[in-house]
Amino acid sequence: MFSFTKEQEILDISGIKIGGQPGLHPTVLFGGLFFKGEPDFESGRKQLQKMLDISKKTGNPAIPDFFIRKEEYIEDILVFIEKTVPNNHPFSIDIIEPSLKVKTLEYLDQKNLLSRTIYNSIHVGITDEERNALKNHTPNMAVIVAFNPKDKSPDGKIEVLQNGANLTDIGLLDIAKKLGIKKILVDTAAMAPGDNSGASIAAIPVIKEEFGLPTGCAIHNVVEKSKWLDDFNSARKPVDASSNINIQLFGGDFAIIGPIANADMVFPIIAWQDILISEYTENYFGIVPDDSHPRRKLF
Repeated sequence: MFSFTKEQEILDISGIKIGGQPGLHPTVLFGGLFFKGEPDFESGRKQLQKMLDISKKTGNPAIPDFFIRKEEYIEDILVFIEKTVPNNHPFSIDIIEPSLKVKTLEYLDQKNLLSRTIYNSIHVGITDEERNALKNHTPNMAVIVAFNPKDKSPDGKIEVLQNGANLTDIGLLDIAKKLGIKKILVDTAAMAPGDNSGASIAAIPVIKEEFGLPTGCAIHNVVEKSKWLDDFNSARKPVDASSNINIQLFGGDFAIIGPIANADMVFPIIAWQDILISEYTENYFGIVPDDSHPRRKLF
């Protein structure tokens, strides 16, 4: 278990704190909605409420992560956010297509939702249009993905954050700061099995020690692409859920857990791990857990 010599930033978005030394704050969990097909808002409403209820029980903050696949879904999903996500509660917008990112930022600004928005994400594929949109419609917080296709090791991830690794004109962290984004989360870019996927975990303490920024990843993606688990169907969901404890064990602050339907299994596992880490870090490093920590909520 870790304690970092670099001062650790603790970021606040709508009352949810992310970052700091291991054992101080509960691990923040992002649960995804609307990954496939047309958005099912009735199912999404039920799953969102279930995740928020579990979050209250364990103390682990829950952030809904809305995946937007098509332009025609943008307005309906944002209306769903306005009506369903509790007032002032943060949410994440997860978009792959750059043109959809631009349109969504414009809509978020029109609806006065940028103060609650976590933009997911900025990476080496950022376009000039996306930069302009982020400058004109700046979200409260953004996820920076430390993906370096030339070097997938922890050192390569550091390089792309610092100087862009000749893939961008400047480092990804400086890009975000120049755009006016003051609150930054670092995603260590979980790769497919066999593609240096373990580096996404190993990079967590390296990045936290180098930059002091809240760091995590979507280790779920590695499990999802592990086709050999198809031969062990009953084990797939437990393996998926339990894989997230690697993030905590390496000092991470947040986990992007995949579909929100995984919340019922992931939250108790993460709360249990948070408790173990807190017991050790308080006894050994003197890190007293926050009042919202699972160790406070459940004992």
